[in-house]
Amino acid sequence: MEIVLVTGGTGHLGRCLVEQLKPAYRVRVLARSPGTAADVDWIRGDLATGAGVAQAMAGVSAVVHAATYSPAARRGYPRPADLWRSPPEVDVDGTRRLLEEAARAGVGHFGYISIVGVDRPRGPYLRMKLTAEELVRESGVPWSILRATQFHWLLDRMLGKASRLPVLPLPTRLPVQPADSADFAGHVVECLRAGPAGRCEDFGGPQVLSLGALVDQWQWARGRPRRVLRLPAPAPLMRAAYTMTAPQGRRGTTTWAEWLDAYGQQ
Repeated sequence: MEIVLVTGGTGHLGRCLVEQLKPAYRVRVLARSPGTAADVDWIRGDLATGAGVAQAMAGVSAVVHAATYSPAARRGYPRPADLWRSPPEVDVDGTRRLLEEAARAGVGHFGYISIVGVDRPRGPYLRMKLTAEELVRESGVPWSILRATQFHWLLDRMLGKASRLPVLPLPTRLPVQPADSADFAGHVVECLRAGPAGRCEDFGGPQVLSLGALVDQWQWARGRPRRVLRLPAPAPLMRAAYTMTAPQGRRGTTTWAEWLDAYGQQ
């Protein structure tokens, strides 16, 4: 069986990717803390330092690079420092290391997981993702770039943190298109089978909702009602939010309400 290397394979999306790749591929995962699944080749390593990268790439036919590091996503809420800097060690330096080793190993397909709207970055984390895309395009390794809208689990985490406040001040008219990680993983596997395709079709959830409707559904499902202070949404903010949706792209099937019903607090 062909070997597919997955980075970020222990994360929310990564676990879905590993499970959906297993039937057709031998799956290898590079991780700082390897898992225990016997049907996965675990390589201990770290993209931020380069440890284990060369070993992980040996004999690989394709790479799915899903590893990323967003401090705001990790903690579930933003801090002022996130507006000025995002650590480049994984998203830029780690991507460069992977691409260099992929070129040496003659890897036939490098799939990079990115974000819808990243080509109009508003913030340092999205700029890191765009820089990584540029590295992929210029690497000489056959590539695909696969962008998705915001994942259900991340919005759930962030709303859970925000609900500690007695009042939620939100621009409720903003459009959002939350997507399910498992749905997107299926799309990634399809693209991997099809071969290098450059910039693939953007992927989003089945519905474009207002932020207000999304929060209302979350509060009802989680039983955590909070008063919402409905803030105006200036035109530049509305335009920025629209660039992060993909109403004309490939759509998943799992709605926000269905996901909330299926999963408890993340």
